[in-house]
Amino acid sequence: MSMILLLIQAARDIETVMLDNDKLLVVLAVVLIIWIGITVFIYATDRKIDRLESSVKALRSEEKPPIDPS
Repeated sequence: MSMILLLIQAARDIETVMLDNDKLLVVLAVVLIIWIGITVFIYATDRKIDRLESSVKALRSEEKPPIDPS
């Protein structure tokens, strides 16, 4: 039980140090920048895939052989 209390106290000490030195805000800002970067990357990749799919559809429609009317 005392081990749990020591861990809780250590967590409070770390939180106090992080808040006192504004390190917590820096960590939060870095995490936010990483999430924004991941979101932008996924969005850009999705747009590229959409463009590739539309070009493949266009190429496939051009390759269809003409229908013989007879």
